[in-house]
Amino acid sequence: MAELSLWLDDYDDIYSDFDSRNYLKRRVSEDFIYELKNALKYRKERINDLILLLPPEKRDEMNEKMIAGSLKEFFTNQLTTSSDKCRHKLNKGITLGIAGIIIMIFNAIAGFKGTHTIPLISVRVLLEPAGWFLLWASFDFLFYDWQELKKEREFFRELSELNIHFKPS
Repeated sequence: MAELSLWLDDYDDIYSDFDSRNYLKRRVSEDFIYELKNALKYRKERINDLILLLPPEKRDEMNEKMIAGSLKEFFTNQLTTSSDKCRHKLNKGITLGIAGIIIMIFNAIAGFKGTHTIPLISVRVLLEPAGWFLLWASFDFLFYDWQELKKEREFFRELSELNIHFKPS
């Protein structure tokens, strides 16, 4: 069982400086998420525990239970959001790809007609770049955007499965 330890000055290091609500409702800091990403990036072993180290005089066990539950809920919500985004990008990429292929097929059929009228040539001039554009946009979604969202989803999946503990530094 591997663990990841982060040293904090106080509980506010976890949360956004601009959010003054209590610990159950505060937004998690982007800096905290960034530090977690950096800490997990080069780890090969699976992390089971997140240990947040605090100076002993700043610890409060009641707050720690609330914060641990709040963080767990935040990570789970982010996992759900990331999964939804990932599914949406996949569907969008597939839809664009299919639309591009259909447009290219219509363009090919229009080219085989043999009549070279101005309206038919105009339609072909519009369909050919549209088909290629949709196909390349599909590849862009599937090979770049979707891959990034999958990484984000896996990051939050790993965080949502962590056991969160506080210990004195």
